[in-house]
This record gives sequence, structure tokens and C-alpha cells, in this order.
Amino acid sequence: MEIIAKIEANRIFFHSIPILPQIKEKIQRISLLKSSLYSARIEGNPLTIEEVDTSQNRQKKREVFNILSAIKFIDKGVGNKKLLSQKDILNLHRLVLKDLSPEAGYLRREMGAIFNRAGIAVYVSPPPSQISALLDDLLSFINSDKEKFPIITAFIAHLVFEKIHPFIDGNGRVGRLLIFNVFMIKNWSFNINIALEEYLDKHKEEYYYHLDIGLKRPEDYLLYMLDAFWQQTEKIKDQIREESEKNKKIILPPRQEEIYFIISDHKMVSFDIIKRRFLKVPGRTIRYDLKKLQEKGLIRKVGSTKGTFYRLAS
Repeated sequence: MEIIAKIEANRIFFHSIPILPQIKEKIQRISLLKSSLYSARIEGNPLTIEEVDTSQNRQKKREVFNILSAIKFIDKGVGNKKLLSQKDILNLHRLVLKDLSPEAGYLRREMGAIFNRAGIAVYVSPPPSQISALLDDLLSFINSDKEKFPIITAFIAHLVFEKIHPFIDGNGRVGRLLIFNVFMIKNWSFNINIALEEYLDKHKEEYYYHLDIGLKRPEDYLLYMLDAFWQQTEKIKDQIREESEKNKKIILPPRQEEIYFIISDHKMVSFDIIKRRFLKVPGRTIRYDLKKLQEKGLIRKVGSTKGTFYRLAS
């Protein structure tokens, strides 16, 4: 398929282009947050990206940060693992619904259905007695080499998982995490997170429509998901170029540049730690450099007097 070739070309691009560490860290951090937020929004969470840190609604914030924890769990926990198990899926569900539901980490024990906005059941999921066997069949497919392209394996896995609907709640969130998990075990990474969930949330009705027809018209479903993913890779490419251009426009004196990279490496750093790197430079000179970096909008000062720390501005 042409669309798969375009996605693969972008994947090679992300692995080959030299990206400054601070640019990659910024884009990755925002992209991971978007994956978490928009996956929650698909399920009805009302928060915007600006409200994630400021909202007083602890439950809605918990929904977002639980997904973020699950993404990080996949990223760190897969390692050399090449096979997925039911235990892995239950662990994802446990993380997604942590402190939100007593059913976290448990398969459903009652009949389930998917309802439309009018409250009419548009899909009745398999009975509880069949869930474990159906998951085993799905995992057997995921863990095999039947499909040449990992992205096709991931999108088929997502579709089938949603049809099995193995949990009372959290199926959509876990099902979208499953896509990322398949990428990881197939060693098919982009060197940076692709926030597919952002596109799916902004085109929610189309997403649900293609999930609904997916088993009957798999080609339509796959083309929709592939196009959605490709568009998000293009978006990340544009962000990398924009951030790289911004970085070129800011020319720093050597010492200020080194201070900037020290702060970017540590995320939050005290004046004393910075001073230790420049033992022969007077403290007032280091403070002058820090002030200039603040004026350029590159770093922020946090706290005051002895509790002062410095961090990147964005």
C-alpha cells in the first residue's frame, strides 16, 4: 500500500534526522501528554491540554495521568520482550483504572454492549465465558508473524480487542494502548511518540464509524487508521522543523549555551550545581548568564533565595 510506504518513509526520517536533545525532549513530552489526554477525551473527559495541570477535577486528571503511566509502563517494561500475554493486558487495565474503579485489572463477569447516543445497543459483546479464549486467539495473532507490517497487526489488534470488549470500562483506552504495545514488541518505533489519539479525538465520529464497520469492511477501517497515523507523523515532522528553526535563530555565547544544556539535562537544577561546572567563573557572572537566558525566554527561575532552581521555559 502507498500509505504504508509513506508512513515507513517518515519512520526512517525520524530515526535518521539529527534532533537536538532539548527539542526531542520537548516534542516527546507534549506528544505523550497528548496521547494520554486525547485518549481520555475520546471517552468523554472534558479537559483541554491547558487544563491538565490547573484543573481541580482530580478524577478527570487521574484519567489522563493513568494513561500516561500506562504508556511509560509499556515504554520501559517491554525491553526485550517479544510476546504479549493476558497478564500484560490486565496490567494495562489496572494502570488505566487505578483509583477509578474496583474492576481495575479484572475481565468483565457480565454481558456488555456498545450503545449509541440514543441509548440503543449497536453491538452486543461476547459473553464472559468466551472472553479469555478470544483474547488468547487475538494474542496468538499478535505474537505471530502472519502479518508483514507491524502497523497492520496493531490496527487489526485494536479492532478485534474493541469487539471482544473484555472489560466493564476502559476498553477504548486499553485498546489504543495496545496499538503502541504492538509497535514496541515488534521493534517498530518512530524514535518519538506519535499522538494518534489526537487525530481520533478530533474525528471521533469517523473513528467510531470505522470501528463499527471494521469487521465487515476491514480495508476501509485500515485505510482510515493508516491515514490518521500518517497525518500525525506529518504533524510531528512539521513540529521538529519549526522547533529546529527556532533554535537556529537563538545564538548564545558559549558559556550561556553550556548552562542552557546543563539545565535541559537535569530538568530542574540549582545555582550551586551550575556553579560547580564553572569553578573559575565568579558567581555574579553565572547569575548574569542565568538572567540573560531568562530574558531570552529559554529558562525559568523557580523559588527564591536558597530554594532557587532553574528549569527550561517550555
